[in-house]
Amino acid sequence: MPYQTARDLPSFLELNWQMKALRWCGKANRKRAAALELQIRELSDTVDAFYALLGNKHWIFHDQLSLEAVRTILATAGDDADRAEQLLIEYYNDAENLMLMLLPLRKLPAMRRRLELVERARQDYFAGRFYSTVHVLLSVMDGFVNEFETVRRGLHARKPEELHAWDSVVGHHLGLEHAHKTFTKGRSATQEEPVDELYRNGIVHGSILNYDNITVATKAFNRLLAVADWAFAREKEQQRQSEEPPTWSNVGRQLKGLVGRAREQAELDRANKRWRPVQYLSGSEALTSHPAYGPTHQLLTCWKRRNYGSLSELVTHDLHSKHGKSVRSAVRRAYEPYPLTDFEIRSIHHDMAAACTVTAVLDHSGGTRVEAELRWVRENDQADPRPEPRPGQWRLVMEPCHFLTRATPFPPGCPQTGRPAPCRSRSRPPSPLHI
Repeated sequence: MPYQTARDLPSFLELNWQMKALRWCGKANRKRAAALELQIRELSDTVDAFYALLGNKHWIFHDQLSLEAVRTILATAGDDADRAEQLLIEYYNDAENLMLMLLPLRKLPAMRRRLELVERARQDYFAGRFYSTVHVLLSVMDGFVNEFETVRRGLHARKPEELHAWDSVVGHHLGLEHAHKTFTKGRSATQEEPVDELYRNGIVHGSILNYDNITVATKAFNRLLAVADWAFAREKEQQRQSEEPPTWSNVGRQLKGLVGRAREQAELDRANKRWRPVQYLSGSEALTSHPAYGPTHQLLTCWKRRNYGSLSELVTHDLHSKHGKSVRSAVRRAYEPYPLTDFEIRSIHHDMAAACTVTAVLDHSGGTRVEAELRWVRENDQADPRPEPRPGQWRLVMEPCHFLTRATPFPPGCPQTGRPAPCRSRSRPPSPLHI
């Protein structure tokens, strides 16, 4: 059954029990329990307030939404649901906010295969091609749900009760199940009036014509992230039987779960809000002293020396999770066809607190010379972005050699010395979605 309130989630119920137990463990633990109880209450109240205001507009609270941002939206909008919807759309329509929300999709193998489509939908979204965003994301959701479980049925073929998310905020009674009723609602007669709902069947079957707007496109991203949370919840539900039962010795670790994740997300949001993009150019000491310069130089040196084993240690943890022990072989297969003879690191564009783009000129055998952009993310061992001063390492985010398809060769007659920028038009930096 859907959860009537966020406080009904099993994690919340268990945490409440553990905090009651902590109160019997000394004065220090009583203070700690009181502080955690306040944080959990604020979290559940925020989730319930979000659904009370926006649930009937079929917006879904998912794990990647910033609690701080949602509280600001709710405080600003008051009881005005239309105003809250507008502010939420503005939050999604920020390129950095949307990118951060989409990054965890990499952890789902069936979604990882579709990230190229998600990236195209993201580019269309910011270019104002909302009709394209909607259609692409609808196909991604259907294909992902069809592949995710052994029961081969897409999202459109699922009944609402099949989308119950165990121990997840999308499992709220105004969450994913509730919104799915309009998602699959049939439309036989042609409708030309504007719509602001994600009517999947009517849109795909061509009976709803006027859906090319930012509201429907944003709801498509919102639904995609909610479906991802549903998938994470299904995995967690399958693993719960093997999880360590609550004991006095693991109370502290289990208490970190939900509250710790919310705190880390808030810290990351604040870091990106404070961050101001900066670019370091060739010839400056700041370029060579940038923390991403060393890993880039090491990666390109390993490539030049054909040391693919050491090179594989510099790619994102997600690639190691994807390929396991065969990651070195995967890296070799990707890089070996493009032997590198020389390179020059030209610039670093540090555009996000935990991400940057390094531009380098690559000389390949046969006289081919290209300028490529390598996307790096500073992440922890769980592949979560971590800006300074949090523990983390700079790692290459893209699939090995994926950036070569985006690299632009120098045109004939272009000088091969000096700044290459006048010789080509710079494309948008590669997205961290590509792994």
